[in-house]
Amino acid sequence: MVPGFALRIQSMIRAMREVVIPAIPKDQRLALDQANILVGNLRIMAEQHDWIVQYELTELREYAALLADLIAAASEGAAEAIAEGRAVLAQAEPVAATAMPTQQDLTMLVRDLKAAADALVQAAHRDGPPEFRRTATDLVMRQAEAQILRERRWLRAAGFELDPASLPSLDELLA
Repeated sequence: MVPGFALRIQSMIRAMREVVIPAIPKDQRLALDQANILVGNLRIMAEQHDWIVQYELTELREYAALLADLIAAASEGAAEAIAEGRAVLAQAEPVAATAMPTQQDLTMLVRDLKAAADALVQAAHRDGPPEFRRTATDLVMRQAEAQILRERRWLRAAGFELDPASLPSLDELLA
């Protein structure tokens, strides 16, 4: 299981506040100021990380509305810009209509799916026929293999992979 952004950010803030900042000599004002700026930015990230997509969707909707209003008010002399604007609006409209869950909503739903799958696998091994137990084991192992590969790639930047270039891209793994 990959720790979520909220937990990682809180861990970084705690490390900065409890270990790093106290270790900086008081006469090193620039270092202290920079460390506190880092803590402030981490706090902002902790507050905002779950809202990034919603923020972008809000801007998308507002600018789509602005562009639609501008196109409606535009004169015929701006035909090329109007056509380009309409093309961009055609791309934006389906995205703007999308209702996006928060990261927390998704995390809770994934947790519930994992718990339901776990309960079914336990029931299969407790009460199920041998063929279902084998099938359940095979399905879980296949999913675990994909999960492990995805998590290895997700955390590649930490520097623990022996051959990081051999891992598929996030685009491939998250498609």
